[in-house]
Amino acid sequence: MHRSSKVHFLTAYVEYLMNKGIRSEEYYVGDASRFIRFLLANITENDVRDFINQSAKTPSYQNRLRKTLRRFFHFGSEMLDLGNLAQILKKTR
Repeated sequence: MHRSSKVHFLTAYVEYLMNKGIRSEEYYVGDASRFIRFLLANITENDVRDFINQSAKTPSYQNRLRKTLRRFFHFGSEMLDLGNLAQILKKTR
């Protein structure tokens, strides 16, 4: 596996585990998932604002990033019971 500027985290992690000879990724992916849930549950408005400002250099990309993060945060709120993440994004404008 090579480094890519477009890393799809979960796919890359599972590929990495398989390349290392792990036969079942269940525990590894489960633990990584719990860690990501922890991070999302503790995210702040400033964290989101910093991420957007650091990642998006143009207004159009900032808008796109807010849109895609909004969908991701709704997923986190609805499917993972991570509180109201979508409200955090609204406050970062």
